[in-house]
Amino acid sequence: MFGGDSGHEQAGYLKGLSGRCGRVLLVTIARMGSKPDWFYVDEKTWTRVANLPGSKVMSRNQRILHRSMLPLVGTDEAENTRAILTYDRPDWKTRDAWADARGFKFRVTQHQAIDFGHGRRGLLIGDEMRLGKTVSALAQHDPDRGPLVIVAPLTTRAVWLGWAKRLFPGKEIGICVGKKYDPLIFNKDIVFLHYDVIAQWQSMRPVGTLIFDEAHVLTNRKTSRVVAAGLLQHSAAKVIALTGTPIWNMPTNMWALLGLIAPGAWGTFEEFGYRYGLPVPTGYGMTYTGSSNEAELNQRLQEIMIRRLWKDCADDVPAISRSVVVAEVSDVERRRLDILAGELSMSKGKSSTIANLAAYRQHVTGLKLTVAVKEAQKCLERGESVVLWTWHKDFAGRLHRTLGDRSYMIHGDVAPAKRDLLMDAWKADPEAKVLIATMSVAQVGIDLSRARIAIFAELDWTPAIIGQAEMRTFSPTRGMDVFYIVANHLTDQRIVRQLITKLAASAAFGVGAAGDAIDAMRDAIMGPIDSGDLDRLLEDLLASAE
Repeated sequence: MFGGDSGHEQAGYLKGLSGRCGRVLLVTIARMGSKPDWFYVDEKTWTRVANLPGSKVMSRNQRILHRSMLPLVGTDEAENTRAILTYDRPDWKTRDAWADARGFKFRVTQHQAIDFGHGRRGLLIGDEMRLGKTVSALAQHDPDRGPLVIVAPLTTRAVWLGWAKRLFPGKEIGICVGKKYDPLIFNKDIVFLHYDVIAQWQSMRPVGTLIFDEAHVLTNRKTSRVVAAGLLQHSAAKVIALTGTPIWNMPTNMWALLGLIAPGAWGTFEEFGYRYGLPVPTGYGMTYTGSSNEAELNQRLQEIMIRRLWKDCADDVPAISRSVVVAEVSDVERRRLDILAGELSMSKGKSSTIANLAAYRQHVTGLKLTVAVKEAQKCLERGESVVLWTWHKDFAGRLHRTLGDRSYMIHGDVAPAKRDLLMDAWKADPEAKVLIATMSVAQVGIDLSRARIAIFAELDWTPAIIGQAEMRTFSPTRGMDVFYIVANHLTDQRIVRQLITKLAASAAFGVGAAGDAIDAMRDAIMGPIDSGDLDRLLEDLLASAE
């Protein structure tokens, strides 16, 4: 509704708009009528970016570039172009009145995201979790452009449809169920489909706004869901991708998603990788080993991606308190672990190494049981419910048996329908209770905000998963506390080091995740680590598991 309609921009050159803005725009940059994020440029301007993936020479020697290249043109004209493209953006008071009629209020971060989307055909909203991305995306839909199509994980359907009904009352909603295509569903005003069936639900009907939620799943360019997403976006007037965890170890992992947002703007995979993926020639062809031209890529990304961290929005959201509880490991327990490490060192083969690492990690995790239970009981004694996060389902079971009828438990072996019943029962329980959940099944798309407190009894190797799980207990109406239980042992220290490494790998192009949580753990436990046989053994185990 407020993302900006491209109808007023269909005239080729933008010179005619300069009078309305009080700015002077030379005709060396001119917008393409059929592609609102692309511009005609003169030869002099084009030569500044001619070597970049996505710069093109069209028929009749016309040169075009994508708006992601505007920051690299290096002229005042590029700045003027950006300003002119936002001349008719609705003010915040108009939006607030629209929201007030629907019983909610826009946050400042949401206003800013909608402003950013104005006039753009494709954008990525990469704000950290619970900063209001759902509403920011929906509010940019204009029903006059065509239907709204939402592609998201199935677990998020209730959230999306709830907000869609609120923002667009009276609009017909179609839900794609199963893998048999029904054209009547796609004739609705609002359509929801999940990633598992996107390949079967394809339509040539023009789409007004196409939203990809949890868009970090669209990174493997060879999967059927990415191919299907690419086909679907061709008929969309506007494409909005959302991810609260946009963390990629290498730029090449971003190529498929960037291609959905801005088709053609990033060149072929090989062109993109050669420019930004630190290419290394091998006997088997080119291998992309890291990141290159990072500053340039970061500038280009900022033209299509808006990304705010929690600390950037401190005045707009309730505070989050993060604490680390260190579980001490006694000398007796350390000796037992050393003996186990020696036994594991006799194993041969990568598969056995990974299995042995898991077994070793479980033993270390078991040492945190008493601390985890104690922290959960403190919350219950204060009359507060709590979510207790684990990684191993066996450890979840041990916690559940120890806490008894004061807890509920969900993990991968619990059927999805039963998980929903258990979560509903936990939310409705009149007494304070603990919900024990494994990060593999409950860290995306569910609302656990009945609890103000989350306790991580175990850690995951991936910052994104930790960040997603952390935000399940967030509510915009109050603050929350998060506790991380970390064993004073080499194993947990190595996991924290791995999280820091992965966070640093993505920092160069501004897409890290769970930074505040990882910083808290680093500050609490990162100190000198004793070296020796056990240290080297675990280094080998962890290297094999990567």
